[in-house]
Amino acid sequence: MTNKRLDTWARLIELRKAPELTSRLEGTLRIGSHLFLLSLIFSTPVAQGLAMLLFLLWLFLWPRWRAMTSLDVPVLIFFAVRMLSVATSVDPAISAQALRKIPFLLIYFPISHLASTPGLGEMRKLLRTLVVAGIAVSLYGLTMVLCSTVYRLQSTTSGPTTLAMFLATTFAIGGGLAAKACLLPAYAWLAGLTSMLAAMAYTYCRAPWFSALMVGFALTRHWRRGIMLLAAMAVSIGFLLPGLRMRYEEVLLWPHELGDRPIIWKTGVHLAQQRPLLGYGPETFHLVFDKRHELRDQGVGAWHNFVLQIGVESGIIGVISFFWILAKALQILRRARRRREEELAPAVATALLAGLTCMLLAGLFGGVIGDPVIDLLLWSLLGLVAGLSRKAQFTAK
Repeated sequence: MTNKRLDTWARLIELRKAPELTSRLEGTLRIGSHLFLLSLIFSTPVAQGLAMLLFLLWLFLWPRWRAMTSLDVPVLIFFAVRMLSVATSVDPAISAQALRKIPFLLIYFPISHLASTPGLGEMRKLLRTLVVAGIAVSLYGLTMVLCSTVYRLQSTTSGPTTLAMFLATTFAIGGGLAAKACLLPAYAWLAGLTSMLAAMAYTYCRAPWFSALMVGFALTRHWRRGIMLLAAMAVSIGFLLPGLRMRYEEVLLWPHELGDRPIIWKTGVHLAQQRPLLGYGPETFHLVFDKRHELRDQGVGAWHNFVLQIGVESGIIGVISFFWILAKALQILRRARRRREEELAPAVATALLAGLTCMLLAGLFGGVIGDPVIDLLLWSLLGLVAGLSRKAQFTAK
């Protein structure tokens, strides 16, 4: 039996070295990654299934990807801290639910290595696929609104908040790429961004919408005259829709119209101080939050701030490890924006920086870690950043 197993492993090793098979598997990895990004906002089970298949495919091809990126170590440490916080949780059985999500987040590795193929063409195509997915779900949602089928937009796989976060991120990516780098005609690119902005408004989620506008105005030198049209569109949406106008006018009453967030945040900070090292464990909001009787919305189930969530669930070690990832990603993107030997490097780096910034800004008032869709999107974008890091290593050599 032992000899048969050794023979099987020997054959697998030989298969890995076969050029034709490797080429076909790399092509499958490429197609699967685009399908994964397209399915993210339409079907979570499909996206998760593809994530696992792509990771297993990457493992088979791993001998060809031995070089690690500068982002891999912080990512692995963060995953390790999250798993450790499950073991030290106030209820390990409940926190163990978070372990089921980690295998899907390993999509980071196949995406990062696919993005590190020679040139930036593949990375640009992956980002364009994300933008196309955002435009597609926006058009679908707006059609539903025009047909009076729904009042508040949501995707086929998630609620309004997740949809708004996804659209804000893809909107920022599309703006960072600009029409030329996005490989779309200028009018189609502008119409797509406008549709995403309009669809975001119909989710009635303020934080992603304002985050997208803030990042959008920061990209004015990339959009030129297009930003004026988008600004006019944003103002028009606000004044033409009475319900929407009332919803966004509440922002002027800040902080009185933050809803239940002040109570949630104050309680979260107090709890984080009680167990500062590794926190209370993932998925423990319902166990440790004891101020539910003070909330207007009794269905609240999250901390509504990704930094506070990591702090309460995984302690200061989790927060430090996550910000280490962000600091390293920012360093990689800043270097990539200065690279002039590759024409697309500044546009791709700007798109990734805009997308991550928009997501994290909105995440200060919502959820990033733990949301099935946004979690996958976050680690996919970080995988693309890691791909830029590997390109820089190859260029240096």
